[in-house]
Amino acid sequence: MKYTFNDMLNAEIYETAQVMLVLGKYSWFNNMVVDTLKSMCMEQSDMVYESVGINDEFGMNTGTDEIFTNSVDFSTFMDVIGVASVNGKWFCRADYKMMTKKQRETLLKYIKEPSINGILVVVAEDWKDYKDLLKNRILSFSKNCHMLQLSFPNRQVLKSITIQTFLEKGINVAPDAVDFFIMRMSRAYDEYENTIDMIIHAHKEPVLSAKDMKGYMRNIEYFTVDDFVEQLTKPLSSEKSNSKKILKIMMSLEDSLGAKNLVYQTLKQVDEYIEYRLLINSGYIPIGIKYFFNDVINKLPEEYKAKYEKKSEWRFRKDAEIASRTSLRDWEYIKLILFKAIEDVKLPDDIIDAKCQKALYEISTRSVIASDRINNIIGIDNILHKDINSIDRITFDEDGLLDIDSWVDSEGA
Repeated sequence: MKYTFNDMLNAEIYETAQVMLVLGKYSWFNNMVVDTLKSMCMEQSDMVYESVGINDEFGMNTGTDEIFTNSVDFSTFMDVIGVASVNGKWFCRADYKMMTKKQRETLLKYIKEPSINGILVVVAEDWKDYKDLLKNRILSFSKNCHMLQLSFPNRQVLKSITIQTFLEKGINVAPDAVDFFIMRMSRAYDEYENTIDMIIHAHKEPVLSAKDMKGYMRNIEYFTVDDFVEQLTKPLSSEKSNSKKILKIMMSLEDSLGAKNLVYQTLKQVDEYIEYRLLINSGYIPIGIKYFFNDVINKLPEEYKAKYEKKSEWRFRKDAEIASRTSLRDWEYIKLILFKAIEDVKLPDDIIDAKCQKALYEISTRSVIASDRINNIIGIDNILHKDINSIDRITFDEDGLLDIDSWVDSEGA
């Protein structure tokens, strides 16, 4: 069966799993699922699974791997799965990206008739690797072989996981403290565990309040390029935006990625949103009304259909909504400003970095920059040349100048 992040805490899918495909790019979530299933493969005759074990956080602590002898590699798993293990069930974790073509064929054959003697977990982090698996009909309807897509975390489930992680480490964290933690960590999900451990180490009380959390998170805040581009759609003069916010995100990403890299990544996303905006302006993607995802995809021009039908519905709707927040003209301005910074690749790195820093600041503050200055930045106008031409076109009336001289003399008298 197919499941999403919303089902991550559903114990039933773990109890019925003989094969679990864990799909998503975030190691923290993937490892939670893997560790839960690994724990369940140990001989636990008296255990009642009241909730899903997550990274030994939900009450299924396995101790050390020294006592876990039935964890094997993929080839060994296929050799021994026909015989029950003397110590619980056989367990195997395989990386789909590293599997050979023959092993992938073996996997597809195995999911047709999985064994009750073990649990096979296959982890795939790159969507390009597992996109074909999403179309597998056997996986879509099997009662014992599951696909768990963890690429798009649900906030409520994420909040529950975070609360439980603190709780299993002996800290009862207040709900508003968790909200603040998630807000500051943003989408840096693979950093959640290390940050939680840091807070646990520093906090000596059994209860963690929002005030405590703000103190521990004072110098910790993560941003993504997605956050930056989304913030670009809010003009500085808008009540929804804070000029300090976008500049803070920009500087944080510059520090972590470098100005040049940030420009390239931002430019890539802007190109995507320009494409969305073109389809919106052409009437192919509706905005502000309810619509059926498949109907919209089927009506797209052929050159776009193959690309967008591969996107998840959630991602498609989200990207289209962001693209609609500002005009096509504005998206093009952003693109041209960024492109001007990197168009001459022969320049020294320090000069390119300086140009990229300037371009990032310009797109962040473009809503308060005069249009003629933006045109000057992107090279379609030259303010200085225009002003010089204006001076050149000044004409002098000799009679008028004589009148002025007479007026000055009379005033002086």
